[in-house]
Formats: sequence, structure tokens, C-alpha cells
Amino acid sequence: MKILIVDDEEGILNFVRDFASGSGRTILTAADGLEGLAAARKHTPDLIISDTEMPNKSGPEFLDAYCAENPSVRAILMSGRDLQDICKKYPSAAKYEFLQKPFTYKQLMQACRETS
Repeated sequence: MKILIVDDEEGILNFVRDFASGSGRTILTAADGLEGLAAARKHTPDLIISDTEMPNKSGPEFLDAYCAENPSVRAILMSGRDLQDICKKYPSAAKYEFLQKPFTYKQLMQACRETS
């Protein structure tokens, strides 16, 4: 399984990467939505876990672009803001699994299960 993690905060990126690392998994990372889109197009991940607010391209904008090309990809948006607030700015965010920061490994695991 290939998992792409996209976040501009290195601490969150490392936390999620540590969680996702395991047998048979390939972990890819990107620091913003533009890097994420390029990495997704190159590596075709099975699961994308993306922050919402990032420089260059937001998580919803990046996921909308990539999921239009690859509708079967599983995706999780994460944010420190409430989903209702996110949806005011990015209405399409509502169609993705959502994970409120800060979160635990257990909550991340649950969100990953719910996207399958």
C-alpha cells in the first residue's frame, strides 16, 4: 500500500509518517498541495492524508484535482479548524473523511479504516 502524507508542518508530517510506517507500506511525503499533486500523479497512492491549509495549494484544491483524475483514491483531510469552518471556504471538503487536529494514533487509525 502506498500512502501519501501532505502537510506543511513537519511535526504533523512526522507523526503521521510514524503511524503509517509498517510492513508492506510505502510512505511518501510532500510539504504543500502542489508537491502533493506532483507526488500523487507520479506514484499513484492508495491513500492520501492531507492538511487543509497549506501554501501554494490547499488540501481540498489538491484533492479535488487529483481525485477528478483518480476517483478511487481514498483521502483524509486534517485540520486544526472545525469542518464547518473549512467547508465555508472549501465546500468540497465535506466529501472527504475529516480528522480534527490534534488527534491520536487511535483516531488516525479509525479515520483510515473509515475511508476503505
